[in-house]
Amino acid sequence: MNQASTTQKTDDVRADSQAALTTSQFIHRKILVRLFLGWLFLSITIGGIVLWLEINRFQQFIHELALKESAALSAGSPYNLKQLDTAAFQHLTNLAQQLVNQHFLVVELYDLDKQLRIEAVRPGQEAAEYAINQYRHRFPQQGEPSHEFYFISGKLLMVTLIPIKGPQNTFTGYFEGIYQVDQQIQDKIKHELLRTLLFITVSIAFTTLLMYPIILTLNRGLIKLSDNLLKGNLELMNVLGCAIAERDSDTNSHNYRVTYYALQLGETIGLSGKDIRNLITGAFLHDVGKIGIRDPILLKPGKLSPQEFEVMETHVSLGMDILSKSSWLSGARDVVEFHHEKYDGSGYPQRLKGKAIPLNARIFAIVDVFDALTSKRPYKDSWTLDDAITMLKRDSGSHFDPQLVETFVTIAPALCNEVKGLEEHQMVTMLQRRIAHHFLSTAK
Repeated sequence: MNQASTTQKTDDVRADSQAALTTSQFIHRKILVRLFLGWLFLSITIGGIVLWLEINRFQQFIHELALKESAALSAGSPYNLKQLDTAAFQHLTNLAQQLVNQHFLVVELYDLDKQLRIEAVRPGQEAAEYAINQYRHRFPQQGEPSHEFYFISGKLLMVTLIPIKGPQNTFTGYFEGIYQVDQQIQDKIKHELLRTLLFITVSIAFTTLLMYPIILTLNRGLIKLSDNLLKGNLELMNVLGCAIAERDSDTNSHNYRVTYYALQLGETIGLSGKDIRNLITGAFLHDVGKIGIRDPILLKPGKLSPQEFEVMETHVSLGMDILSKSSWLSGARDVVEFHHEKYDGSGYPQRLKGKAIPLNARIFAIVDVFDALTSKRPYKDSWTLDDAITMLKRDSGSHFDPQLVETFVTIAPALCNEVKGLEEHQMVTMLQRRIAHHFLSTAK
């Protein structure tokens, strides 16, 4: 085995290893991203539920504290709040004042007609009462105490409304109090909430990390299968695209270059993942129909006669027949069928004009001609980069989409430098690395 063969085999193995590594890395990233999203979803969902339950638990706890303190006024009362004498008024006022000296900022008693009869306000807390009054609520139904929380000026306040029962369990009025939650209780609530949420988040994260090696183990077969499928599909494109290489000189290298050029132009203009994949497939297979053209016409060095050109044009329909045998290759249709159309409508086979020509076909028409001009063929020398760009600009608007030409000429010099001097197997390696993630990212 000569040195060149050994080098090529080494490069082929390296290319296969690189493709397998790319596939493996992609699937690992997919698993990690999905596990992260699952962790985030569960953390938010479960954390939200626990937060809601804990807040309700603490609200009930505070409500019970307020009920306990207000029991002297909200429990059974022998007084008729509609008809209070001086002694009763003074007694109830004293009880209300005792409450505002503890945790209540405001205490109010209403009769059954919801008229205010007694009010006690802690000195300096008039602003709190005014702020709460902006959110006045309905009085509770008989026998149904209610409470609402507000966070005002850094203070956690609870407004509690409790029906007052008189003799024989009859309702005589309503107790309303603005209860200030003690700072110590606030801190306790906050710390317990944070501790609970942190515990849940860490637990879910730990469980998620434990699942990673398990899922990875289960997906090893999938990783290998995905790598084999990717490699097999790319080889299928390569075999079909290069089958004509034995008959049409330099088509093999031409296929790799135009695919690379088309990919770069497609990425530059921001094609979607699906369109990029179809463009790559179409670039590989653009002239696959030439396999059905007879040698005297396909290999004729001179200009074709009108009759011969008609035969040559049939390579488009032949190519479409080949593609129809595979659903996986159907995305190549736009390029294979329409890359000989011209922007001014003078191309073939359907004489489409302007934007009626599919975008992928318009992209490929530019890179196909550009590579033909800058490549050496048995019947011609290669053009210089400047001459090829000049020709593209000259035919912009007639043969080519002018906007795409304007974009392509800005990246053409760098592309030529990248592929200049590369052997065919080196082009294959570079191209495999560039296109692998596009065919793996089928969700785009």
